[in-house]
Amino acid sequence: MSYKQLKSIAKFNGWQQWLCCLVVITMSLAGMSQAKAVTYVLPPKSDDVIGQIQYAQAKSRDTLLKIARQYDVGYAQIKAANPGVDPKNLKVGQRIVIPSRFILPRGARTGIVINISEQRLYYYSYPDEGPALVSTYPVSFGPEGKSRQGTYAVTKRLRKPSWEVPATIRASNPRLPEIMPPGKKNPLGEYGMELDGGGYMIHGTNNPYSIGMRVSRGSIRLYPEDIAILVHRVNKDTPVRIINDPFKYGYKNGVMYFEIHKPESTTGKLNLAALVNKVTAIVPHRFWAQDWQRVRVTAEKAAGIGTPIAQVRGKTKYPRRWILQLATYKHYSSARKLMLQLEELGLPVTTEGCDTSKCRVLAGPFRDATYMKDMAKRIKWITRIKSITIPYKPPQDELPELDQTVAMTK
Repeated sequence: MSYKQLKSIAKFNGWQQWLCCLVVITMSLAGMSQAKAVTYVLPPKSDDVIGQIQYAQAKSRDTLLKIARQYDVGYAQIKAANPGVDPKNLKVGQRIVIPSRFILPRGARTGIVINISEQRLYYYSYPDEGPALVSTYPVSFGPEGKSRQGTYAVTKRLRKPSWEVPATIRASNPRLPEIMPPGKKNPLGEYGMELDGGGYMIHGTNNPYSIGMRVSRGSIRLYPEDIAILVHRVNKDTPVRIINDPFKYGYKNGVMYFEIHKPESTTGKLNLAALVNKVTAIVPHRFWAQDWQRVRVTAEKAAGIGTPIAQVRGKTKYPRRWILQLATYKHYSSARKLMLQLEELGLPVTTEGCDTSKCRVLAGPFRDATYMKDMAKRIKWITRIKSITIPYKPPQDELPELDQTVAMTK
């Protein structure tokens, strides 16, 4: 965490609470395990895809709601990625697909971008030291979310906000006060950010298992643990762009990806003819028959996962990069603790090999070797973990065979 970030936290919470923040971070590094946002190194302008699909094995008494929160995805999204799975009655050992590969929204990579269709927020940060980052969080919108499209800016950051109960809600429940004070009954949660343009807010919630559902009363809600990080990273006047794009496309290492989200009000299959017309209009590449077949399968599934469609460019030549191998764990849950805790420090971290063998926790990739070595020293000082530097080689993108489940390929 940079000095600028610490200074921002101190200004927001006061120096005493800043010291408490450091204590909390240190305690969390010792073994606390709350789900946090996923942070990635921002890819170059030629690439738009971040993350990789993950898999979880259901344990006793697991539900899709619990797994969704553990992996920091929304309920509707994990449900779409696992069609036919009973959300409440998972079998022990059942394989659950985690929709954790995303295509960045089109447009400027600045500030906060929220896509209503996928119920997800993207936050772009450019720290004074280290690489540019993008963090992504699941959110919930209310039914009127489409009317909120547009450009805003953060005007205030709030801790323990009070809720001005709308008259329409009080009419249906006269026992509610005009202003609800902070507390367990307050639906705004512990933190919030006001936006300009009529009291619109990004806030936490007292009902975390509602994330990914269209249940908000008019603002944007996040998991409590996510808003607690975001509110300290975002500055006043940060731009906020709200869009509604159920169809995203982008590139990674010369491969085109599609990400399709089925609108909640849509019944039956999507209009494939309309999709073909849209693809033809915006994608300046020639697709072969097998490519169109992948488009069809991806559209029919509408799983909301970035899916490789066609090789349309030469492979990207990346500059030399390195990653830090931090630790290896037998179980994913242990690896996840360290991974998510290091994100408190603004580090891009990930896991590898958890699907088939022991989980390795990695940080990076880094282009600046000096910065990477400095971060390795900081990690060792805080966690006592000595890292190993290894060259980073981006995974090669392979187009899935058509007889496979297209949206679920690694």
